[in-house]
Amino acid sequence: MSTNRRDDHICAKQAVCFQCFKAGMERVRARREAWAQRALPFEEAPREMSSRAVAHREQMLAHLRNVQRATSDGLRAKWPVAR
Repeated sequence: MSTNRRDDHICAKQAVCFQCFKAGMERVRARREAWAQRALPFEEAPREMSSRAVAHREQMLAHLRNVQRATSDGLRAKWPVAR
């Protein structure tokens, strides 16, 4: 690990001084917080949908229901289930 210590600083000759220790601890804390935040969703309030957006979603859901119904009806006609 590289350090950016000056030769005339006390840490160059002796144990780590308090300021360098504190700076190091703050870097570690910031790194841990950044790691913990990586998976959190953004904290935005959900937007209200316009009536046009709601109508579009309802139209898409109706389309998917029709496709599902047509597919299941087609499968039953093609492969009848013995009961």
